[in-house]
Amino acid sequence: MLSMLASLAIGGLLQLQPESLPAAPFNLGVGQQQVLLRSPLIARTAGVRMVLFVRDGAPASFERDHPAGSVTARLTTDEGQALTLEHTGYYYYHGLAGLVLTEQGAAARGQRFGHLEFDAKVALQGVNLVWLDRLARRVQDVETVE
Repeated sequence: MLSMLASLAIGGLLQLQPESLPAAPFNLGVGQQQVLLRSPLIARTAGVRMVLFVRDGAPASFERDHPAGSVTARLTTDEGQALTLEHTGYYYYHGLAGLVLTEQGAAARGQRFGHLEFDAKVALQGVNLVWLDRLARRVQDVETVE
């Protein structure tokens, strides 16, 4: 319990436990890439975040190799409503390094975003995607489009 509270206080992220494991790994290449969502992501509150976790080395070299703004995500609904998330920070958890993508602008709340596209300036191998919505304690699994 204490470790969960410390994690929330320091990083503002839910602690990754077996019932909320990260998504299945996928590789993110340089350029634009679509990712198939197994179920829609819902932005219930302002300030939603997405974390792209990878196994990597020291925080200093990870941040140097993955500068802020190096990855952008765009979520869209079937009706064309969009939500953009931009790489704004980092999070480290038990040997995993994470790029934190934060909502940019205001999107309508409660929308079901079924389409995800990344625009990356750096490649990431073995990405685990975690969707964080302040009101929801759910982690959404994703898989890459072949």
